[in-house]
Amino acid sequence: MRAIAGVALLLVGCGPELTTTPLEVGDLGFFTARVEPHLEARCGSAGCHGRPDRPFAVYAPGQHRRDAGRTWLDEPLDRDEVEENALRVSAFGIGRDPFETLIVQKPLSPEEGGLWHGGGDVFAGRNDEGCRALTAWLLGRTLPVDGGAP
Repeated sequence: MRAIAGVALLLVGCGPELTTTPLEVGDLGFFTARVEPHLEARCGSAGCHGRPDRPFAVYAPGQHRRDAGRTWLDEPLDRDEVEENALRVSAFGIGRDPFETLIVQKPLSPEEGGLWHGGGDVFAGRNDEGCRALTAWLLGRTLPVDGGAP
């Protein structure tokens, strides 16, 4: 038995070195103004992704919150919650073709190139305002310094 444990340790030690790469997160101003409202309205309910036990959990007012004591309060997300939502969305592929990412494919109707989604079609098509905002953010859009339309 000791021989098996020793071989297992030897094999683990001979594997490639594990490294981490920080996630790239897009412009937080654009995310907050253009993407976050769609996450909150369309994805953040307790029946969808507004629960901590979901694989893709998002924070939303009156739903899932970092501070469990604020769960049912209908107040805006704090900066840390917005940043966490942005980080979770960015994990799907900042800089990649958005239409090849699950964060766009799952909510998009299959007729428009999307995939089956347990919550149904969230984006009716590629021109849906939420889909356009999400894909623009994934492609690196930012808010202009003067606050005008991007």
